[in-house]
Amino acid sequence: MSVRSGKSFKIAYCGIMTALSTIIMLLALIPSMTYVLPAFSGMCIWTVSDQINRKWGLLSYAASALLCFMIVPEIEADLYYLFFFGYYPLVKELTEKIKPGFFSYVIKFLIFNTAIVIAFRIVSHILNLEQILEGLEMFGDMAVYVLWGAANVAFLLYDFCLNYLFYGFRKWVKPKINKKIGGKI
Repeated sequence: MSVRSGKSFKIAYCGIMTALSTIIMLLALIPSMTYVLPAFSGMCIWTVSDQINRKWGLLSYAASALLCFMIVPEIEADLYYLFFFGYYPLVKELTEKIKPGFFSYVIKFLIFNTAIVIAFRIVSHILNLEQILEGLEMFGDMAVYVLWGAANVAFLLYDFCLNYLFYGFRKWVKPKINKKIGGKI
């Protein structure tokens, strides 16, 4: 029986990645990191899915989301992590199995836009909407739509970059992890 198949490895790896994900989210107190750090935090959770399986990845996501809401004071980052960035890397590869590729992107954009609209509505109720749209006065009544369009472009770039991050993890990081823990019990 290999180390990787043991329950203690799974629990330890999930615990480490959940803790790392939560620590990354704590840095979201830096104002310009509200959207960037939840995306990196979700990547930590994805490694659980890649190293063990999707079920354990979802378990780590749930644990990290709960921890974030308990200890990370930046509610906007918490909501975007909960509604999108925490689980999207886990479901991305599932959506890419949908053929033809056009439908895959339709599903991805549907997931993204649904999640972002829900999170934005909650954030706009918690925070003042004028605070959120600050700096976009020049767009007037169209500010929300400009922000939404920019978010969709950013999502497309994020989705594209995830492919390279997945590849890099599997090519360079995963072999090193496997080498360290590859022994037999």
